[in-house]
Amino acid sequence: MDIHPHKQHLSVTNNPLKIIIVGNVGSGKTTAISAVSEVPVIGSEAKATEQAALHRKATTTVAMEYGAIHIDKTKVHIYGTPGQRRFEFMADIVCKGAAGMIVMIDNGHHQPLTEVDYFLQLHKDYLKKHPAIIAITHYDDNATNTHLIEYHSYIRKHGLPCAIMCVDAREKNQVRRVIEKLYTEIKRRPALTAHSPTLTNQAA
Repeated sequence: MDIHPHKQHLSVTNNPLKIIIVGNVGSGKTTAISAVSEVPVIGSEAKATEQAALHRKATTTVAMEYGAIHIDKTKVHIYGTPGQRRFEFMADIVCKGAAGMIVMIDNGHHQPLTEVDYFLQLHKDYLKKHPAIIAITHYDDNATNTHLIEYHSYIRKHGLPCAIMCVDAREKNQVRRVIEKLYTEIKRRPALTAHSPTLTNQAA
């Protein structure tokens, strides 16, 4: 007898996908994964050390975080990476096998477009072959002078086919909408995802 009948619709019939969330400190990566994950989030946080990180929060991710959701009977594995620059090598490791990327940017940063540039340059080789979404957080809760049109202008200027979405990382439905958008973009590129490395048993 199934004691969890409400979970029957989560049966997986498609191959699992892996996506990665990158972004600057304080952009809401940990919050977003925690808000949307259907499994307990696995993560690693410690005291922030970099000045930019200390300005935004006392603790920050130092390794990676993991959560998962189901979309169209596909299990989507979500990996979050550290925002501190000294841990940027972790993103390259976590990117292996990922079918798409969400770049989360805190609009409250004093130079958010510089942060966009940093992460797009850091992952430029990956982004040449995989879809991505630029997710702007803290858009309505700060006094920044950077507006959404400036993000769109920046993306067009650099010839990047990334969609841009505002998201409240605390809101499950908003985070899920971003992931669903990325999922749709991934499904439009079957030739790329078909050659992604197989996920390990631990992530399946």
